[in-house]
Amino acid sequence: MYVLETLKKMFEQVTSVGKRSSASMRWFIRRRKAHRAMFEDDGAIPNNSRLPFIHYRSPVRLTHAQDPAAVFEDLFESNGWRDSWRNGIYDYLHYHSTTHEVLGIARGHARVGFGGDGGKIIQLRAGDVVILPPVPVINAFQRAATSWSLVRIHPRENMTNARGQAKSTSAR
Repeated sequence: MYVLETLKKMFEQVTSVGKRSSASMRWFIRRRKAHRAMFEDDGAIPNNSRLPFIHYRSPVRLTHAQDPAAVFEDLFESNGWRDSWRNGIYDYLHYHSTTHEVLGIARGHARVGFGGDGGKIIQLRAGDVVILPPVPVINAFQRAATSWSLVRIHPRENMTNARGQAKSTSAR
């Protein structure tokens, strides 16, 4: 899936096929409530106790999109966030200690853990957006679709990626 998504993105960048204007991006957006959570340091992995984790349920319409990942890429770029990439979520605990990260769920659905042992497991679906402040821990517990993919973006020049070890590995 990663190779296919990378090839699609390269084709779109070279040919500009499917490139949308900022004005046309408005059709894909709908207002949604921000679901916020605060994660405390659990003793094993730090969490950001000042900035919230934010999850929007389906603020991006993907129903008629030929390439849902491209919708997120264009949306992020129209807001000044460049250099996104298509990927999944690592199957081990990890976090970025110095920068925010935004995830746009392009296809499928999965149960994903955020915040370490004391955090939450959230069902993510195509069209969802997650905004992580520096440090909240990400761990994929269960991918429920074979075509699961997402678009990630964060300022790479400030990125520090750290791998963590949870106190327990039991599912919540």
